[in-house]
Amino acid sequence: MNTSKEDILPPNERAFTGHIGNTYKDSSPVWPQAPKAAADAPHVLVIVLDDLGFGQSSAFGGPIRMPACERLAREGLRYNNFHTTALCSPTRAALLSGRNHHSVGFASISELSAGYPGANSYLPRSAAFLPEVLKHHGYNTRAVGKWHLTPSSEISAAGPNDRWPLGLGFQRFYGFLPGETDHWHPMLTCDNHRIPVPEREGYHLSEDIAEQAIRMLRDQQQVASGKPTFTYLAFGAPHCPFHVDVSYIDRYKGQFDQGWDKVREETFLRQKAMGLIPQDAVLPERNPGIKAWADLSADEQRLFARMMETFAGFVEHTDEQIARVLDALDALDMTDNTLVIFMSDNGASQEGGPHGTTNTERFRNVVPMSVQEMLAEYDLIGGPHSDVHYPAGWGMAGNAPFKRWKRDTHRGGNTDPFIVRWPARIPDPGAIRQHYLYVTDIYPTVLEAARINMPRVVNGAEQKPLEGLSFLATLSDASASTGRKVQYYEMLGSRAIWAEGWTAVTWHLSGRDWDSEPWELYHQDQDYTQAHDLAAQYPDKLKELIDLWWQEARKYQVLPLDDRGREKAIDPTRPKVMQQRQRYTYYPGTSPVPFGSVPRLIGRQHAIQATLDMPDTKAEGVLICEGAATGGWSLFVKDGHAWYVHNCLHMACYVLRSDKSLLPGRNVVRFEFDPFNAPPGGATISSAGRNELSGHVAELGRGSGRLLVNGEQAASLDDIRTAPLMYSFVVEGFQIGRNWGTPVAYQHYQGAFEFSGTLQQVEVLLL
Repeated sequence: MNTSKEDILPPNERAFTGHIGNTYKDSSPVWPQAPKAAADAPHVLVIVLDDLGFGQSSAFGGPIRMPACERLAREGLRYNNFHTTALCSPTRAALLSGRNHHSVGFASISELSAGYPGANSYLPRSAAFLPEVLKHHGYNTRAVGKWHLTPSSEISAAGPNDRWPLGLGFQRFYGFLPGETDHWHPMLTCDNHRIPVPEREGYHLSEDIAEQAIRMLRDQQQVASGKPTFTYLAFGAPHCPFHVDVSYIDRYKGQFDQGWDKVREETFLRQKAMGLIPQDAVLPERNPGIKAWADLSADEQRLFARMMETFAGFVEHTDEQIARVLDALDALDMTDNTLVIFMSDNGASQEGGPHGTTNTERFRNVVPMSVQEMLAEYDLIGGPHSDVHYPAGWGMAGNAPFKRWKRDTHRGGNTDPFIVRWPARIPDPGAIRQHYLYVTDIYPTVLEAARINMPRVVNGAEQKPLEGLSFLATLSDASASTGRKVQYYEMLGSRAIWAEGWTAVTWHLSGRDWDSEPWELYHQDQDYTQAHDLAAQYPDKLKELIDLWWQEARKYQVLPLDDRGREKAIDPTRPKVMQQRQRYTYYPGTSPVPFGSVPRLIGRQHAIQATLDMPDTKAEGVLICEGAATGGWSLFVKDGHAWYVHNCLHMACYVLRSDKSLLPGRNVVRFEFDPFNAPPGGATISSAGRNELSGHVAELGRGSGRLLVNGEQAASLDDIRTAPLMYSFVVEGFQIGRNWGTPVAYQHYQGAFEFSGTLQQVEVLLL
């Protein structure tokens, strides 16, 4: 992609080309002209699914029905050699910036950023996002769905909003900012402000996302018909929690009873029959740590099959929403000249661990669930009172025919379904392309399709070169070359490099010495699935590739290698939007305060004090809460009494209720917590809890609590159990005067339970 000699400037800052005389009579006006796209510039629709493995969709030989994706495949092209970074935020950053994820500071997800240039999650202005360039060349730009590209210190209402969607080139945004949300009760942002959680009956986020995308397309076309639009449609599905109506789950009843080994083999055979993979491809052995399905107990098989039925129903439901958007393109007569790109951000996930979970908050706290605990919630799976993730064995099957999972640099982590449809430009719809593509290649391809040269300067910032390569020529010519020779990979310490058909890869176990870990070598042009390790046979080739990896790592600011996980999320050196202090004051009617902007209370002595006015003894509602039904705490008023409920990861609820009623007028309600044997500054994460499949379990926190009303003790508990590490890691943190989303104290109130009295303020004190 060539670089333009012209800088991008807004119309009102360009040189005036008319004539200025003494009066208007001897002057020539020229109005600032909005930029115009090329006459044949296509509309662009990028559809991103979250955690969909290469072998899960029926369009790629999988067991899950996705007729909309099959339609895209029939009318477009499937690429069987498309690669991502193996994790959500890094892939999205690479897609929208056209640069490698370390080049733009996204070594990992934003919540696990570190203070190094390649890992700080602060997107540089020298890597303008694709919509920023497109809008300066006549496009309208819209983003709907998942974002997950804002530093956690900037995600609150205090901003800054520079790295929110509207600060990075999108003109409209509707969706959620963190990495996941409850699909029944999502925490939503519209443009630059939070909006209430939708409460209408039958609501589902995926349906809402599709509706918003369609509405934006219609709004744009009815006024600016013919003006091209760029729509980034990023579903939260099928990332956990797996939320879908039971009618979709029951569509797959019994279809996974044969287990993950058989499903994986069946997918592999279908992929060969469809011509998606080479006929001589070999299915690698079962992933390490995964039991044979036949070796599981009857209870395990019953539970795990239901989890997979839920995931499949979740995916099919998402596909129906994609179909609605495609139908809208048809109705708007936009289909022929719309470049549609369908992809997943990484491979199927291992994050459910060996047994899966019905409470992902426990996964984050390294407190796995037993099969019997989950069976007790069997009938709730998929519904509004569940937070489901399947076992890693289903992720293995979903990544067929490849090894390993999301977060790994083997092909199971980074080789993903990819479809391109552009009826006006694809002469052989339904074909399969084998070109080696990387996620950064989408950016230059869209620019070339729109006949736009990458500008030298955008909004005053000198631009670093694009690191992707256009594959536009391959749409019309199966023999065309993209020119790609090499691509490095690094994710959470695991590394790989592809160079002209060869791949070297090493899997890293967190906490283990990098130098001690063996590298594997594959001739990928001849060994599509990475089934035959040639490291011992070709040591010189392996050394050559390892040396090349280090060269690329230094070139693209991959170093230093960093395998820390949750401990980075609570690193005290992380940027904070609030000043570090002992007292924090919050007010009603404000936006939720996210995890990255709240004081850390787990494992440390603290007090929570609310000042309120009771018009009468019937006033009730939440004063302050953190978390959701999966875990957290809530201070509220009900039946005229003050309550504090600590929901320990949905395992137990510890309840303090004042022994006397609050009186009409001013009241001060205070909760105090004293931890047992807490380390300075709160809980920490040891290396033992780093690897989810390692079998280590974190210890729950413990402490005593007391509830005071107007200075007098009103209730106490000697032993309160808390999460070991955190609450609300990827959802909202503190909420004042209400409980949007699922209720923390679900046994005691429902809905938002907004306080009906007058809440003056809430103070949180670190003692």
